[in-house]
Amino acid sequence: MDWFDRLVRNRYVEAVILTNNQGHLLRSSRALGGEDEVLPSMLQAMEVLAQTLTAEFGCGEARMVHIATEHGHLLLFPLVNSTYYLVLMADRTAPLALITVELDRTLKNLTPDDLAAFERPATLPEEAGELDAEEIIAAVQAWLRRKPFDSD
Repeated sequence: MDWFDRLVRNRYVEAVILTNNQGHLLRSSRALGGEDEVLPSMLQAMEVLAQTLTAEFGCGEARMVHIATEHGHLLLFPLVNSTYYLVLMADRTAPLALITVELDRTLKNLTPDDLAAFERPATLPEEAGELDAEEIIAAVQAWLRRKPFDSD
């Protein structure tokens, strides 16, 4: 199980979204609405605002942006010098301290290569004529894990 799936399988997490600072939605654990093409830009703007506010108040760098709504929580994490953004959605009654401990454990071991892997399309082996069913299924599963879900 990769780190993304580990976060998705957390019983308190409703959704996990990974975007980059180039405006691309790299992976989502659930279907998004029609505005999903602007989501990466909105996340980047939120992070810039958070960094500006924390600098103005002199309280260090923003490592997480937390938005509480009447239905739940959105947690935004800038990763690898704000090259990637991870968003986690949790229910209003979710234990945020437990979630953040799990996130800290998971995110501290991530490398830039772990995140860049979501940027590369899944490729099939050179000898496509020699593929067996298991190889085809594995390639399709890898491709589906990297592709955001459609809203249809």
